[in-house]
Amino acid sequence: MTDVTEADPALVTYEQKHGNVALRALLTDGSAFCALLRRGGGLDEALVAEAEGARDTESQTNLPLSVTTFNSIEAVALLTLCPSEQKLVPASVRSKIRDLGDTLTKRSG
Repeated sequence: MTDVTEADPALVTYEQKHGNVALRALLTDGSAFCALLRRGGGLDEALVAEAEGARDTESQTNLPLSVTTFNSIEAVALLTLCPSEQKLVPASVRSKIRDLGDTLTKRSG
């Protein structure tokens, strides 16, 4: 999930400032998003539930609460934690997720 900081510049500062707490929060939110997708109810429900959960713990994690941050967490989770769940998102979104994955691979490769 450290790739998520490359997808959202605000998360670079967040990770630098909060260290392991930040990484655990990102991993927890990404894992929760994958679990919510697997549970059913659709993409929109999973997105809302993940954001609500993150908001509930924000006082402990200090996670930046922006759409960009959540989109980055969700996209990287779909790339690294639950790639089989990509089938649950629209084709246009899958294409953007693959493009992000290619970009991240080039940066780290």
